[in-house]
This record gives sequence, structure tokens and C-alpha cells, in this order.
Amino acid sequence: MKSVQLNGYPFRISTQRIETGLFQAITLGIAIGPELAFAGGGLDSATQGALTFKIWLYSFLGVCAACVLMWKGAECWADRAHWSEFITMCGKVAAVGSVVGVLAPYLWNMFS
Repeated sequence: MKSVQLNGYPFRISTQRIETGLFQAITLGIAIGPELAFAGGGLDSATQGALTFKIWLYSFLGVCAACVLMWKGAECWADRAHWSEFITMCGKVAAVGSVVGVLAPYLWNMFS
């Protein structure tokens, strides 16, 4: 059995072309970025958007947590699960809620 050396693929892209294209894309983004930020309302618009998203996220997670607890409570009420599982689920919901309610804002404030 002989090994054959392949020389040059027809659709070969050099790393220099990739680096040049990446450099051009970054340069274009830096050049256009500030104008787009000012056209979109600047920092005030971004802050308002982040606040709106945060309110929406907390509302959505609160409804999901209530639905999970009601589902587990209904299972316990119908004797399909033990009440200890409901207590465990309450602890899990509280732990996830504390991550979203305490840790996420702390990290957000650390970077802003």
C-alpha cells in the first residue's frame, strides 16, 4: 500500500486571507459602531432596553416558578408524589430564584 501526497486543493483558503477578512470586519465594525449607537439612542436607549428585558425576564421566571410549584402541589394532592418532593421542589425554586434575583444583579453591577 502506498501513501499518496496531495499537493494543493482547488478550494484552498489561506490563513492570510482569513486574517485579512477578519481584520477588515473588525475595522468596519469599529468605524460604524459609534454612529449606530448614536442613531439608536445611545446609552439611554440601551439602558432602557436592558431594564425592560429584566422586568420581562423576572415576570416570566416568576410565572414559570409558580406553575412548577402548582403542578407539583397538584401531584401531591392527587397522591402521585410525596409532600417531601414538594418541599424539595420549593427549595430548588428558591435556589434558582436567588441566583436570578441576587447573583445576576450583583454580576451586572460589577461590570457596569
